[in-house]
Amino acid sequence: MTILAPQTQDSVTWDLLQFKIPSGKGFTLWINRKTGLLERVEGSITKQLSDYRSVNGVLLPFMEKKPADIGELTLAYSTRTLRDHLNNAAFAVPFRKDYEMPSSGEVTIPADGGLTFQTTINGKEPFKTLFDTGAVNFMSESFAHRLGLKMDTQGIEVGTSSPATIQTHKVRVDTVQIGDLAVHDQTFYTAALPEDDVTPVLVVGYELLRRFAVRIDYERQNLSFYDGPRFHYSGSGNAVPLDIQRNGNGLFVEASIGKASGRFILDTGNEFGFSLTTGFTKKNDLVQALGAHFLAYNGRGFGGPSPEAYLVRVNTLRIGDVSAPSVIAHLTIDPSDKSELAGNIGQSILGKFTEVFDCMRGKIYFEKTKNSDRPEVFNGAGLIFDSFGHGLQVMTVLPGGPGSQAGLQTGDVITAIDGKTPSDEVNSPQFLRPPGTELHLKVQHGSDTREVSLTLKEIL
Repeated sequence: MTILAPQTQDSVTWDLLQFKIPSGKGFTLWINRKTGLLERVEGSITKQLSDYRSVNGVLLPFMEKKPADIGELTLAYSTRTLRDHLNNAAFAVPFRKDYEMPSSGEVTIPADGGLTFQTTINGKEPFKTLFDTGAVNFMSESFAHRLGLKMDTQGIEVGTSSPATIQTHKVRVDTVQIGDLAVHDQTFYTAALPEDDVTPVLVVGYELLRRFAVRIDYERQNLSFYDGPRFHYSGSGNAVPLDIQRNGNGLFVEASIGKASGRFILDTGNEFGFSLTTGFTKKNDLVQALGAHFLAYNGRGFGGPSPEAYLVRVNTLRIGDVSAPSVIAHLTIDPSDKSELAGNIGQSILGKFTEVFDCMRGKIYFEKTKNSDRPEVFNGAGLIFDSFGHGLQVMTVLPGGPGSQAGLQTGDVITAIDGKTPSDEVNSPQFLRPPGTELHLKVQHGSDTREVSLTLKEIL
């Protein structure tokens, strides 16, 4: 709530109170300074109130005026009544009856990397699930068939993190069980994905964020869900204003690098890190200003690969009063990127902190960890990977790096590192070890297999 400057017209003065609603529409009250009566409400429409009369000792307006399609609509009340008792149920916070959790109002579950956990769907378990702040409930089409879920007949075309769109359908899930938390009657979007037959995809995000405050602890590798209406943050983190998109696909903050500032989406589903859109990159001439010269693969969404991007180190990313020093940015310059946002803040930044998302109150809290002030480490072999379920596939080989000098090329698949099968993390930890570390790789290209050794060095 903000007290605005008073307004005076024809010797009448009004005091103004402005209310801002997180993720909703605000309004401003005009209160007559002399009478103390509310005479105007400005919001999506403007309503004028007059003809106040006493009803059981309370002054109520008996006339309202507001704009209509043609002219003005005047509503005159002949009688107004005050209820003796309020129905508390009518004022209950939405969603209170479609989930169950312990009386403590808190559920904490183990989560690999802070984001991946086990979920039961309609009593069938367990299923690997990703908590993605940039997504609605989603599952792959083959997985929906496996669960016996019925899809609606009318498809919906939706956008993705790549320029492409995909055709989706809706399915209904009776119960999503996450530890001791049960959420009922959930809509999931579903689509056919290229890797459907390899790894079923199950994602949750927006519907949980609407109901619960969520704590992501990357260090302890767990997720905590708190009953939203009862939640009160008592930690030591820095609060940053958070905006939740009304149609359910995005959490936004204001952030900046140097003098360039804009609106960014927070996206825990983005493994590739911190990316800047074409519009923001060109508006601020960032390729030249930051001296970027490495053009590389930039990940993929459900709709396919994202446009290539320049890789460059940025001195500091600021999100409100929170600073992330020496981070790697992906600068997009592809004209197919039409986004009006400044960019996407993904796991490489969010993983430096413990975050608490309180969407009901329009706040995110950043708590510092041992990694918060450390520079981001870039792949010391100069390789950009993606994972398609059969090893780490080389998507870009940066010129002059150890990978290039060892003869690695696009399309190679790393099937072993020092004799061990690599995880499917695109930012593979083995390649983030200190400069001077020697790695022994088993590399497959088509039907050919070879052994390669290289020594990591600082690339960016």
